[in-house]
Amino acid sequence: MRKQKARICEHTELGPGLHSFWLELPEPDDVRPGQFYEIKTAVRFLRRAISLADKIEDRLRFIIRVVGPGTEWMSGLKPGENLDIIGPLGKGVKIPEEGSLTLLGGGIGIAPLLYLARVLSGKGLRVNALLAACTREELICTEEFGSLCSEVVTATDDGSCGRKGLLTQVLPSLQCYKESSAFYACGPEPMLKALKELDIQSPVYAFLESRMGCGIGLCMGCAIKHTDGGYRRVCLDGPVFNLEDITL
Repeated sequence: MRKQKARICEHTELGPGLHSFWLELPEPDDVRPGQFYEIKTAVRFLRRAISLADKIEDRLRFIIRVVGPGTEWMSGLKPGENLDIIGPLGKGVKIPEEGSLTLLGGGIGIAPLLYLARVLSGKGLRVNALLAACTREELICTEEFGSLCSEVVTATDDGSCGRKGLLTQVLPSLQCYKESSAFYACGPEPMLKALKELDIQSPVYAFLESRMGCGIGLCMGCAIKHTDGGYRRVCLDGPVFNLEDITL
């Protein structure tokens, strides 16, 4: 973990309120899928925690959805400008050595799974993906996943792209539902809660989103209840947890 000035080398609008940034680092870090960075904005005292979406050589990619003043400010940034970032933070994902794996992304939660898809496919593992959003306009990165995964299934609430229905409604109809050795899920809390209700025999590792203060486990602002009766800090102990181990 360290503080760096990262230069924006590319800014693309992916859809309504959805923005992709590629940042160039002077000293690239060794980053694991699931880790995140704390980004300083000009409109808030506390930094904004943003999950890493992708990494290629010395460039990091972040994808944001505009939801408040911090992300609104970020949406106006241009190539050539610098961002003050701290990271990588969190433990990230433990990469398996073998198995058939399925990625489950809902909405902006699709973004953090892209780098995981890149790492898994680079190790020669079979990777499938189910990507879901409310509408076609909110369904992001499908081409990138298509280049990295064996199979990509899409779904939208309104049926404007792919299958019609929620991710948790479509998943049981897929072959990977019974055959995958592990699932990696990122999306809104209702989606994760619904996954807990499904009859999934393999482990489901959830990428959690949480409001964070310090990002290093000191303030306890992101604590989540564990099934052992205690609490875990999303920023320090996660942000990736076995879905069976946490209470949502």
